[in-house]
Amino acid sequence: MKSTAFLTPMALIMAMMVQDACAHGRLLVPPHRGYIGRLHQFKGIVPVNFGDHSLNAGGIGQTKGGKHGICGDKYSGKRLHETGGKFAKFPQHREKVIGACYAPGSTMDLQVQITANHKGYFEFGLCKLNSLNDSETEDCFKTLVQPNGEKDWQLPAGSKTFSMQYMLPDGVSCDGDSHCVLRWHYVGWNNPDADINGQEQYWNCADIYVSNTCGSSPSPSSSQSTPSTSQSTPSTSQSTPSTSQSTPSTSQSTPS
Repeated sequence: MKSTAFLTPMALIMAMMVQDACAHGRLLVPPHRGYIGRLHQFKGIVPVNFGDHSLNAGGIGQTKGGKHGICGDKYSGKRLHETGGKFAKFPQHREKVIGACYAPGSTMDLQVQITANHKGYFEFGLCKLNSLNDSETEDCFKTLVQPNGEKDWQLPAGSKTFSMQYMLPDGVSCDGDSHCVLRWHYVGWNNPDADINGQEQYWNCADIYVSNTCGSSPSPSSSQSTPSTSQSTPSTSQSTPSTSQSTPSTSQSTPS
């Protein structure tokens, strides 16, 4: 029997359904490592990950034991989005792959696109890497807060691009061979009876500079190539779901 490379209409529908089921969210501003290659000023420098919206470390089946890749890769797989990986090119290209530059102590305007809403909340952390040879670790990330003092940003209903603000600490700067990694962590809340390890989670890492040579707005701008969505800027004053459980450990050394 001859094989064929063409899909039947039903197979095409099923393929699209599977693709949609796996699409959940990404950090757009500043652009995370798997997304930044879509922007014209970074094309040819960083490859594009066309699955960058689904960096959930393999899903609950892989993360329920508390282990995950630091930037959303599978714990036991290749760490393509961690420093030295396929999409994390700062050691080779330095400032050419910096997605944004902020002043120390400034308030960052961030954007996250959600393509399948699993309720829950976002949190952001900052890790300073002092040299080209340094790699991010879980312990390196320091939790950032919003202008209202809240750590967690509650996700409203809807699948769209959301805007939020987080504050950088006053005493941190990184530029030149040093840079900072901003990490988005999304904890879904579809399973209210489970702890954090029983929820679907997503992680994205973005390379940024924090320096007095930067303005208060990010530069270069990364907003012009945002995938088609309707944008919403919700309030951040809602109460936070219970998140007192400790963040899963990722202290294992990073494969290349």
